[in-house]
This record gives sequence, structure tokens and C-alpha cells, in this order.
Amino acid sequence: MHEYVTLAAESFSVGDKIVGSVGMGGLATALTVGMVAGIKDPKGGKGKIRRKLDSNQASVMGVAAGTCYMAAGSIWTVGQSLSNGFAGIFTNGGFGTAGLGGVSLILGAVMYFREARPGAAAFTGILAAGVWAQAGGIWGLPQALVLTGAHAVGMA
Repeated sequence: MHEYVTLAAESFSVGDKIVGSVGMGGLATALTVGMVAGIKDPKGGKGKIRRKLDSNQASVMGVAAGTCYMAAGSIWTVGQSLSNGFAGIFTNGGFGTAGLGGVSLILGAVMYFREARPGAAAFTGILAAGVWAQAGGIWGLPQALVLTGAHAVGMA
């Protein structure tokens, strides 16, 4: 009886054995597919959506996906390029002296005060992930939470 309990505990251990080898690229792809599936309605009214993302869920999923894009690299660097381009609008002197913390405040205000359609909310979340990671400080917390959580369950 004791051996059976030990074997059962080993098969449910945290790490690679729960989800297999996922990696950041796989996690980024899965989050992207989940966002698209949860946002987009089926064409022609045929088929059914099981779960529809609301604005808040889409923005959180966008931040998580954007963080994974940066960690995955490869084709996923497009998210970082979009974030850099958006931040550059405000930090290149056109709006006076503005840093990445100011751009982070802008994105945070938009996400908090405006309830966008889920697609726009997800896109804003992806932009925010890149800007917040570069801004550092308290803005780096979402990145730290996503990456720490992914490492804790063996996805990265």
C-alpha cells in the first residue's frame, strides 16, 4: 500500500510531468489561439462558442500572451516591436518629457476606465505587456507573475 501511494504522488508532481514540454513558444501560441477563439464569433452563425471572453478577461489574456511573446522570441518579436512603436509616439519628445512610466500610466488608464470590445482589449493588453516590461518598477509585476507562474508549473 505504501509503494502505491508513493508512485501516485510521483506521477502528479509539479514540473515537466504535469504539462509535458510546452516552452514559451507553445504557451504564446496557446494563449493566442485561446484569445482568438474566445473573441471571434463563428462565421455565418453556425457553430457555438463555449466561452466568450469579456473585456477584462481579454486584456488579462493579452498581457499574459504579450509577456510570453517577449520571452519566446522568434516570430513573436512582433509584439515587442508594436509596443516599442506605440511607446515611441509618446517618448520621442512630441508630448514633452515622457518616459515609459508615463506610457504605462496611459495604457493602465485606458484598460481601467474604458471597456473596449474584447479584441481591442486583448490588443491593448499585448501592447501593455511590452511597455510595462520595459518600464520596470511596479509595472514589471505582471511580467514577473506570468514568467514565475510558467516556470513553477514547468511550462518554460
